[in-house]
Amino acid sequence: MTRTYRIAVLAVGCVSVLIAGTGCEERSDHPTMPIGVSLEGADPDLAARLQELLAATRGAPQSGAIRGRLAMAYEMNGFPDAALGTYAQAQALDPDEFSWPYFRALLLAKNGDLPAAVEQLDRAIDIDADYVPAWLWRGKWFLDMGEDASAEASYRRAEALGAGSPAVAGLAQIRMRAQQHSQALALLEPVANEQRHPHLYRMLGEVYRELDRGEDARFALARGRHATSVQWFDPRQGVKTEYIAGFKNQMAHAQDLLSVGRYDDALKILEPWREQYADDAALLTNLGWAYMSLGDLEKAQEIMERGLAKHSEDTPGYYFHYHLGRLHAQRGEAQKAMDHLARAATLNPTQSEPHVERANLLLRTGRDDEALAAFRRALEVGTRRPEQLMQTMGVIEAARGQWQDAIAHFRAAVREDPSFTMAYVQLARTLAQEARWEEAREALSTADRLGTHPQDVVAARRVVAALEGSAGADVAQGPRRVPSPHESAKAQ
Repeated sequence: MTRTYRIAVLAVGCVSVLIAGTGCEERSDHPTMPIGVSLEGADPDLAARLQELLAATRGAPQSGAIRGRLAMAYEMNGFPDAALGTYAQAQALDPDEFSWPYFRALLLAKNGDLPAAVEQLDRAIDIDADYVPAWLWRGKWFLDMGEDASAEASYRRAEALGAGSPAVAGLAQIRMRAQQHSQALALLEPVANEQRHPHLYRMLGEVYRELDRGEDARFALARGRHATSVQWFDPRQGVKTEYIAGFKNQMAHAQDLLSVGRYDDALKILEPWREQYADDAALLTNLGWAYMSLGDLEKAQEIMERGLAKHSEDTPGYYFHYHLGRLHAQRGEAQKAMDHLARAATLNPTQSEPHVERANLLLRTGRDDEALAAFRRALEVGTRRPEQLMQTMGVIEAARGQWQDAIAHFRAAVREDPSFTMAYVQLARTLAQEARWEEAREALSTADRLGTHPQDVVAARRVVAALEGSAGADVAQGPRRVPSPHESAKAQ
């Protein structure tokens, strides 16, 4: 089974490409002169790196490996035309190297020339026929061109080599296109339940819909509503990130690493720039983010306060105030955290994160009414997963015994996301507090059908049964004590 891996190709802005001679494709069979690009207005660090690689290429004009390094640098820094021509030169110099036709194929596909991409990919496969990502790309490109038989053969080969869910998703798409929905269902159900990838759920929902299984389709499509395309681990592409050059490009790459939790890797990129760009807002923001995520709050605070002293307004100021608010919240310094988060919200009123952070902080300090107001403000601004906030608001109201308000929040959460199992569980427990037994059982039946939290469903059934059993007890004896939804959520 493959892992996902994502390569970001980073641009440097508007630059023109100057192809030496009569054009890169015509020169590729006689690659003596390296292809040059205009570096006018480019980042000085990027220009220096490219000039260094060009000098190395001129010093070893028959080396395919050195020519390939130049091609990778062109690709990763926003010169795709020069990269294509230089990959072709590297391929001519070193025809037994897999990487050059492979990288060339990927770049051609990105430019929309799928027939040429497949041609180059087949040259790469002739060199290494067991590289799984090559077969997955081949299947995808043939699928995009409407050549289903060739796509199926490619996906079958990838599957035989151990590709796992990306190959299954491709094969299922072929079946769906052929209106063979039962066959697509047989392919998708096992991997969707195992992988729980939103894209697989979205495909599964489409299949259920075609098979008139409306309720199953509703749940699956809800799980797939944040779907992104299926990615796969492609280690040969990973080497290209070493050729990202220039301050701006490396900052963008570091931010990509931070966003997926690779904080140590991001620091390796960021730290060398501190002396040269000591007051740069992006550098200080990313450094503070990295150190705070790694638990070095003292260093993170020092960096972000320096940034705030230099960039107190607009977008940079927003990020410094926001991260400092989170930092002080981690330290238990509530008022300092509140002040920074309030300032962040003022600087960027379209962002919901400061309101959410503030709401969580208010909740931890027992200020439930203010927390609810902050959550409502976050919902008004707009957040990517509103159902999570709605569920939390329901828990707050349930803890206070405000059952009607709690029920309204939990119902809003499941309307927003019909696959939100725990919201159904908490809805059932809260409905039981109001003696609405049939509705509670219906909510638990839905949660049970979703199948993601079976132990929580069992526990909730016991609570509902206990409440129902005690409903007819002697008033003088008082009702049986059962956990509230809030207490149950805390126990989990």
